[in-house]
Amino acid sequence: MPFFVMFFLLIPLLLQGAEPDFYVWQRERDSAVKKAVRQYYATCSGKLYFLAGEMENDGKTVSFKPERYVDFSRSVPVVRIHIRHMRKSPRQLAGELAGLYQPWKRAGAFQIDLDAPESKIPYYQQLMKELRNRLPGVQLSATVLPCHLRHTKEFRKLAKACDFYVLQVHALSNDGTRWFILDKEIAFQALARAKALKLPFKTALPFYCNTVRGGVHVEPDMNIVGALAKESPEVIGFRLGVSDDEESLDLETALKVCRGEKYSPSIELARQDLPNGMRHYYIINKGYFPKTVTLDCDWKKAVSYLDLGTFNGAGFSHDRRKLTLRLPPSGNMKPFFWIRSKESENIQSITIQHRGNQCKKSVIFSARLP
Repeated sequence: MPFFVMFFLLIPLLLQGAEPDFYVWQRERDSAVKKAVRQYYATCSGKLYFLAGEMENDGKTVSFKPERYVDFSRSVPVVRIHIRHMRKSPRQLAGELAGLYQPWKRAGAFQIDLDAPESKIPYYQQLMKELRNRLPGVQLSATVLPCHLRHTKEFRKLAKACDFYVLQVHALSNDGTRWFILDKEIAFQALARAKALKLPFKTALPFYCNTVRGGVHVEPDMNIVGALAKESPEVIGFRLGVSDDEESLDLETALKVCRGEKYSPSIELARQDLPNGMRHYYIINKGYFPKTVTLDCDWKKAVSYLDLGTFNGAGFSHDRRKLTLRLPPSGNMKPFFWIRSKESENIQSITIQHRGNQCKKSVIFSARLP
Protein backbone atom coordinates (compact mmCIF):
# COMPACT_ATOMS: atom_id res chain seq x y z
CA MET A 1 0.00 0.00 0.00
CA PRO A 2 1.33 3.49 -0.86
CA PHE A 3 1.76 5.84 2.08
CA PHE A 4 2.61 9.50 2.64
CA VAL A 5 5.38 10.90 4.77
CA MET A 6 4.60 14.48 5.81
CA PHE A 7 7.23 17.01 6.85
CA PHE A 8 6.72 20.01 9.11
CA LEU A 9 2.97 19.87 8.60
CA LEU A 10 1.68 22.07 11.37
CA ILE A 11 -2.02 22.42 12.13
CA PRO A 12 -2.47 25.97 13.46
CA LEU A 13 -4.93 26.75 16.17
CA LEU A 14 -7.45 29.40 15.18
CA LEU A 15 -7.75 32.42 17.41
CA GLN A 16 -11.00 33.09 19.16
CA GLY A 17 -12.78 36.34 18.35
CA ALA A 18 -15.52 37.95 16.27
CA GLU A 19 -16.51 35.52 13.59
CA PRO A 20 -16.04 36.80 10.03
CA ASP A 21 -18.65 36.32 7.35
CA PHE A 22 -17.86 35.36 3.74
CA TYR A 23 -19.34 35.84 0.31
CA VAL A 24 -20.18 32.79 -1.80
CA TRP A 25 -19.86 34.29 -5.27
CA GLN A 26 -19.54 31.21 -7.47
CA ARG A 27 -22.27 30.91 -10.10
CA GLU A 28 -21.72 27.18 -10.48
CA ARG A 29 -22.69 25.60 -7.16
CA ASP A 30 -20.87 22.31 -7.69
CA SER A 31 -19.69 19.73 -5.17
CA ALA A 32 -16.59 21.81 -4.33
CA VAL A 33 -18.78 24.77 -3.34
CA LYS A 34 -21.05 22.48 -1.34
CA LYS A 35 -18.05 21.10 0.54
CA ALA A 36 -16.65 24.60 1.25
CA VAL A 37 -20.02 25.84 2.53
CA ARG A 38 -20.41 22.87 4.85
CA GLN A 39 -16.84 23.33 6.08
CA TYR A 40 -17.60 26.96 6.90
CA TYR A 41 -20.79 26.09 8.76
CA ALA A 42 -18.88 23.48 10.78
CA THR A 43 -15.90 25.76 11.50
CA CYS A 44 -17.46 29.18 12.10
CA SER A 45 -20.52 30.75 13.65
CA GLY A 46 -20.71 33.61 11.11
CA LYS A 47 -22.90 33.98 8.03
CA LEU A 48 -22.47 33.34 4.33
CA TYR A 49 -23.63 35.90 1.78
CA PHE A 50 -24.75 34.05 -1.34
CA LEU A 51 -24.95 35.57 -4.81
CA ALA A 52 -28.69 35.13 -5.37
CA GLY A 53 -29.01 37.08 -8.59
CA GLU A 54 -27.37 39.49 -11.00
CA MET A 55 -29.13 42.17 -13.02
CA GLU A 56 -26.68 42.57 -15.88
CA ASN A 57 -25.91 45.52 -18.15
CA ASP A 58 -27.40 43.76 -21.17
CA GLY A 59 -30.78 43.92 -19.44
CA LYS A 60 -30.88 40.26 -18.49
CA THR A 61 -31.40 39.03 -14.94
CA VAL A 62 -29.86 35.78 -13.71
CA SER A 63 -31.14 34.25 -10.48
CA PHE A 64 -29.72 31.49 -8.27
CA LYS A 65 -32.05 29.56 -6.01
CA PRO A 66 -30.80 28.27 -2.65
CA GLU A 67 -29.33 24.80 -2.60
CA ARG A 68 -30.43 22.21 -0.06
CA TYR A 69 -27.26 22.62 1.98
CA VAL A 70 -28.00 26.32 2.67
CA ASP A 71 -28.65 27.04 6.35
CA PHE A 72 -31.13 29.94 6.10
CA SER A 73 -30.46 31.02 9.69
CA ARG A 74 -26.85 31.75 8.68
CA SER A 75 -27.27 32.86 5.09
CA VAL A 76 -28.02 36.14 3.33
CA PRO A 77 -28.95 36.43 -0.37
CA VAL A 78 -27.23 39.20 -2.35
CA VAL A 79 -28.35 40.65 -5.67
CA ARG A 80 -25.80 42.50 -7.78
CA ILE A 81 -27.23 45.32 -9.92
CA HIS A 82 -25.41 46.94 -12.84
CA ILE A 83 -25.82 50.63 -13.56
CA ARG A 84 -28.14 50.26 -16.55
CA HIS A 85 -30.97 49.20 -14.26
CA MET A 86 -30.85 52.59 -12.55
CA ARG A 87 -32.83 53.90 -15.54
CA LYS A 88 -35.81 52.32 -13.81
CA SER A 89 -37.58 54.13 -10.99
CA PRO A 90 -36.56 53.06 -7.45
CA ARG A 91 -40.09 51.70 -6.99
CA GLN A 92 -39.93 49.54 -10.13
CA LEU A 93 -36.47 48.21 -9.31
CA ALA A 94 -37.49 47.46 -5.72
CA GLY A 95 -40.42 45.43 -7.02
CA GLU A 96 -38.12 43.31 -9.19
CA LEU A 97 -35.70 42.82 -6.31
CA ALA A 98 -38.51 41.72 -3.99
CA GLY A 99 -39.35 39.03 -6.54
CA LEU A 100 -35.76 37.77 -6.58
CA TYR A 101 -35.81 37.60 -2.79
CA GLN A 102 -38.79 35.25 -2.56
CA PRO A 103 -36.91 31.92 -2.95
CA TRP A 104 -34.61 33.10 -0.11
CA LYS A 105 -37.25 34.59 2.20
CA ARG A 106 -36.54 32.10 4.98
CA ALA A 107 -33.21 33.89 5.45
CA GLY A 108 -34.97 37.00 6.80
CA ALA A 109 -32.19 39.18 5.38
CA PHE A 110 -31.35 40.70 2.01
CA GLN A 111 -28.34 42.58 0.65
CA ILE A 112 -28.21 44.90 -2.37
CA ASP A 113 -24.98 45.35 -4.34
CA LEU A 114 -25.61 48.32 -6.62
CA ASP A 115 -22.96 49.89 -8.88
CA ALA A 116 -24.10 53.39 -7.95
CA PRO A 117 -22.07 56.42 -9.08
CA GLU A 118 -21.47 59.10 -6.43
CA SER A 119 -24.12 61.30 -8.01
CA LYS A 120 -26.73 58.56 -7.53
CA ILE A 121 -26.48 58.12 -3.76
CA PRO A 122 -29.98 59.67 -3.30
CA TYR A 123 -31.33 57.10 -5.81
CA TYR A 124 -29.70 54.31 -3.79
CA GLN A 125 -31.28 55.65 -0.60
CA GLN A 126 -34.71 55.80 -2.21
CA LEU A 127 -34.30 52.25 -3.52
CA MET A 128 -33.59 50.96 -0.02
CA LYS A 129 -36.62 52.83 1.35
CA GLU A 130 -38.85 51.30 -1.32
CA LEU A 131 -37.44 47.88 -0.55
CA ARG A 132 -38.13 48.41 3.14
CA ASN A 133 -41.77 49.09 2.32
CA ARG A 134 -42.02 45.90 0.27
CA LEU A 135 -40.10 43.67 2.71
CA PRO A 136 -41.10 44.71 6.24
CA GLY A 137 -39.20 42.92 8.96
CA VAL A 138 -36.38 41.81 6.64
CA GLN A 139 -32.86 42.88 7.62
CA LEU A 140 -31.61 45.04 4.74
CA SER A 141 -28.03 45.93 3.91
CA ALA A 142 -26.29 47.63 1.01
CA THR A 143 -22.73 47.58 -0.32
CA VAL A 144 -21.01 50.95 -0.73
CA LEU A 145 -17.72 52.24 -2.12
CA PRO A 146 -15.06 54.43 -0.44
CA CYS A 147 -15.99 57.35 -2.72
CA HIS A 148 -19.57 57.31 -1.40
CA LEU A 149 -18.41 58.23 2.11
CA ARG A 150 -17.00 61.53 0.87
CA HIS A 151 -20.59 62.78 0.60
CA THR A 152 -21.38 62.77 4.30
CA LYS A 153 -24.91 64.23 4.25
CA GLU A 154 -26.24 62.07 1.41
CA PHE A 155 -24.42 58.98 2.59
CA ARG A 156 -25.76 59.24 6.13
CA LYS A 157 -29.31 59.12 4.73
CA LEU A 158 -28.44 56.01 2.71
CA ALA A 159 -26.85 54.31 5.71
CA LYS A 160 -29.88 55.05 7.88
CA ALA A 161 -32.14 53.47 5.27
CA CYS A 162 -30.31 50.16 5.92
CA ASP A 163 -29.87 48.01 8.99
CA PHE A 164 -26.16 48.17 8.18
CA TYR A 165 -23.96 48.82 5.16
CA VAL A 166 -20.93 47.00 3.79
CA LEU A 167 -17.87 49.09 2.99
CA GLN A 168 -16.22 47.45 -0.02
CA VAL A 169 -12.57 48.55 0.04
CA HIS A 170 -11.43 46.22 -2.75
CA ALA A 171 -11.80 46.10 -6.53
CA LEU A 172 -9.57 45.17 -9.44
CA SER A 173 -8.45 48.64 -10.56
CA ASN A 174 -5.88 50.47 -12.65
CA ASP A 175 -4.79 54.03 -11.85
CA GLY A 176 -2.85 54.43 -15.09
CA THR A 177 0.42 53.19 -13.62
CA ARG A 178 -0.43 49.86 -11.98
CA TRP A 179 -3.05 47.24 -11.40
CA PHE A 180 -4.20 46.72 -7.83
CA ILE A 181 -6.97 45.12 -5.80
CA LEU A 182 -6.48 47.05 -2.56
CA ASP A 183 -5.08 50.56 -2.07
CA LYS A 184 -3.90 51.12 1.50
CA GLU A 185 -4.50 54.87 1.65
CA ILE A 186 -7.98 54.71 0.09
CA ALA A 187 -9.01 51.80 2.31
CA PHE A 188 -7.90 53.30 5.62
CA GLN A 189 -9.37 56.72 4.80
CA ALA A 190 -12.72 55.13 4.01
CA LEU A 191 -12.61 53.02 7.17
CA ALA A 192 -11.89 56.11 9.29
CA ARG A 193 -14.86 57.93 7.71
CA ALA A 194 -17.12 54.95 8.31
CA LYS A 195 -16.16 54.71 11.98
CA ALA A 196 -16.68 58.45 12.43
CA LEU A 197 -20.30 58.14 11.26
CA LYS A 198 -21.04 55.81 14.18
CA LEU A 199 -23.55 53.80 12.14
CA PRO A 200 -23.53 49.96 11.82
CA PHE A 201 -21.28 48.61 9.06
CA LYS A 202 -19.06 45.72 8.04
CA THR A 203 -15.89 45.88 5.95
CA ALA A 204 -15.57 43.65 2.89
CA LEU A 205 -11.96 42.49 2.52
CA PRO A 206 -10.29 40.73 -0.44
CA PHE A 207 -9.04 37.15 -0.31
CA TYR A 208 -8.65 36.73 -4.07
CA CYS A 209 -6.14 37.46 -6.82
CA ASN A 210 -6.47 38.04 -10.54
CA THR A 211 -4.50 37.82 -13.78
CA VAL A 212 -4.87 40.75 -16.17
CA ARG A 213 -3.72 41.54 -19.69
CA GLY A 214 -0.25 40.30 -20.49
CA GLY A 215 -0.41 37.64 -17.78
CA VAL A 216 0.25 40.14 -14.96
CA HIS A 217 -0.53 38.60 -11.56
CA VAL A 218 -2.38 40.96 -9.19
CA GLU A 219 -2.99 40.19 -5.53
CA PRO A 220 -3.73 42.23 -2.39
CA ASP A 221 -1.10 42.77 0.29
CA MET A 222 -2.42 40.43 2.96
CA ASN A 223 -0.61 42.32 5.72
CA ILE A 224 -2.74 45.36 4.85
CA VAL A 225 -5.84 43.16 4.76
CA GLY A 226 -4.97 41.92 8.26
CA ALA A 227 -4.47 45.47 9.53
CA LEU A 228 -7.86 46.50 8.14
CA ALA A 229 -9.48 43.47 9.77
CA LYS A 230 -8.09 44.52 13.16
CA GLU A 231 -9.50 48.05 12.75
CA SER A 232 -12.94 46.94 11.53
CA PRO A 233 -15.85 46.17 13.87
CA GLU A 234 -16.94 43.27 11.63
CA VAL A 235 -15.65 41.87 8.35
CA ILE A 236 -16.94 39.94 5.34
CA GLY A 237 -14.35 38.07 3.31
CA PHE A 238 -14.57 38.09 -0.46
CA ARG A 239 -14.72 35.32 -1.25
CA LEU A 240 -15.13 31.86 0.29
CA GLY A 241 -12.40 29.71 -1.24
CA VAL A 242 -13.16 26.28 -2.67
CA SER A 243 -10.75 23.44 -3.30
CA ASP A 244 -10.35 24.02 -7.04
CA ASP A 245 -10.37 27.83 -6.92
CA GLU A 246 -7.18 29.15 -8.54
CA GLU A 247 -7.84 32.73 -7.41
CA SER A 248 -8.75 32.69 -3.71
CA LEU A 249 -7.19 31.76 -0.40
CA ASP A 250 -8.31 28.74 1.58
CA LEU A 251 -10.68 29.18 4.52
CA GLU A 252 -8.10 28.40 7.20
CA THR A 253 -5.73 31.11 5.96
CA ALA A 254 -8.52 33.66 5.48
CA LEU A 255 -9.88 33.03 8.98
CA LYS A 256 -6.47 33.54 10.55
CA VAL A 257 -6.11 36.92 8.84
CA CYS A 258 -9.65 37.97 9.78
CA ARG A 259 -9.07 36.95 13.40
CA GLY A 260 -5.89 38.96 13.81
CA GLU A 261 -3.13 36.41 13.21
CA LYS A 262 -0.15 37.43 11.13
CA TYR A 263 -0.28 36.33 7.50
CA SER A 264 2.49 33.75 7.26
CA PRO A 265 2.08 31.50 4.21
CA SER A 266 4.31 28.49 3.73
CA ILE A 267 5.13 25.78 1.25
CA GLU A 268 5.57 22.26 2.57
CA LEU A 269 6.64 18.90 1.22
CA ALA A 270 5.12 15.43 1.30
CA ARG A 271 6.46 12.15 -0.08
CA GLN A 272 4.54 9.14 -1.34
CA ASP A 273 6.45 5.85 -1.40
CA LEU A 274 5.47 3.42 -4.14
CA PRO A 275 6.77 -0.03 -5.15
CA ASN A 276 10.04 -0.57 -7.01
CA GLY A 277 11.84 2.41 -5.53
CA MET A 278 9.41 5.00 -6.93
CA ARG A 279 8.81 8.11 -4.81
CA HIS A 280 6.40 10.93 -5.63
CA TYR A 281 6.96 14.36 -4.08
CA TYR A 282 4.06 16.71 -3.39
CA ILE A 283 4.06 20.47 -2.82
CA ILE A 284 1.55 21.69 -0.21
CA ASN A 285 0.49 25.32 -0.60
CA LYS A 286 -0.47 26.70 2.80
CA GLY A 287 -1.73 30.21 2.18
CA TYR A 288 -0.08 31.50 -1.00
CA PHE A 289 -2.11 32.73 -3.94
CA PRO A 290 -1.45 30.29 -6.81
CA LYS A 291 1.36 31.61 -9.02
CA THR A 292 4.52 30.43 -10.73
CA VAL A 293 7.53 30.13 -8.40
CA THR A 294 11.08 28.82 -8.68
CA LEU A 295 12.36 26.75 -5.78
CA ASP A 296 16.05 26.21 -4.99
CA CYS A 297 16.92 22.54 -4.43
CA ASP A 298 19.91 21.62 -2.29
CA TRP A 299 20.61 17.90 -2.51
CA LYS A 300 22.63 17.08 0.60
CA LYS A 301 23.81 13.76 -0.79
CA ALA A 302 24.44 12.71 -4.35
CA VAL A 303 21.74 10.34 -5.50
CA SER A 304 22.46 7.79 -8.20
CA TYR A 305 19.03 8.17 -9.76
CA LEU A 306 17.74 5.46 -11.94
CA ASP A 307 15.27 8.07 -13.11
CA LEU A 308 13.88 11.50 -12.21
CA GLY A 309 11.06 13.56 -13.70
CA THR A 310 8.27 16.06 -13.09
CA PHE A 311 4.47 16.33 -13.04
CA ASN A 312 1.88 19.05 -13.65
CA GLY A 313 3.99 21.40 -15.75
CA ALA A 314 6.92 21.57 -13.31
CA GLY A 315 10.49 21.55 -14.59
CA PHE A 316 14.00 21.13 -13.17
CA SER A 317 16.95 23.16 -14.38
CA HIS A 318 19.67 21.17 -16.15
CA ASP A 319 21.64 20.78 -12.90
CA ARG A 320 18.50 19.96 -10.89
CA ARG A 321 19.22 22.86 -8.53
CA LYS A 322 16.05 24.76 -9.41
CA LEU A 323 12.47 23.58 -9.73
CA THR A 324 9.92 25.85 -11.42
CA LEU A 325 6.21 25.16 -10.96
CA ARG A 326 2.80 26.78 -10.54
CA LEU A 327 1.59 26.42 -6.99
CA PRO A 328 -1.59 24.42 -6.44
CA PRO A 329 -4.64 26.28 -5.10
CA SER A 330 -4.25 27.57 -1.55
CA GLY A 331 -4.80 24.79 0.98
CA ASN A 332 -4.15 22.05 -1.58
CA MET A 333 -1.27 19.83 -2.69
CA LYS A 334 -0.11 18.35 -5.98
CA PRO A 335 2.70 16.00 -7.06
CA PHE A 336 5.41 17.87 -8.94
CA PHE A 337 8.41 15.55 -9.19
CA TRP A 338 9.34 11.91 -8.82
CA ILE A 339 12.48 9.89 -8.21
CA ARG A 340 13.09 6.23 -8.92
CA SER A 341 16.07 4.97 -6.94
CA LYS A 342 17.50 1.72 -5.69
CA GLU A 343 15.37 0.09 -3.03
CA SER A 344 18.34 0.07 -0.65
CA GLU A 345 19.36 3.68 -1.34
CA ASN A 346 18.90 6.09 1.53
CA ILE A 347 18.27 9.69 0.42
CA GLN A 348 19.55 11.57 3.45
CA SER A 349 18.26 15.12 2.97
CA ILE A 350 16.87 17.66 0.55
CA THR A 351 16.32 21.33 1.37
CA ILE A 352 14.09 23.36 -0.90
CA GLN A 353 13.95 27.14 -0.60
CA HIS A 354 11.62 29.78 -1.93
CA ARG A 355 12.76 33.40 -1.72
CA GLY A 356 9.58 35.45 -1.88
CA ASN A 357 8.66 38.95 -0.83
CA GLN A 358 5.87 37.66 1.41
CA CYS A 359 8.23 35.84 3.77
CA LYS A 360 11.20 37.17 5.69
CA LYS A 361 12.85 33.77 5.93
CA SER A 362 14.39 32.36 2.79
CA VAL A 363 13.70 28.75 3.74
CA ILE A 364 10.00 28.06 3.39
CA PHE A 365 10.28 24.36 3.89
CA SER A 366 13.07 21.98 4.70
CA ALA A 367 12.54 18.25 4.64
CA ARG A 368 14.77 15.48 5.90
CA LEU A 369 13.93 12.33 4.07
CA PRO A 370 14.47 9.01 5.89
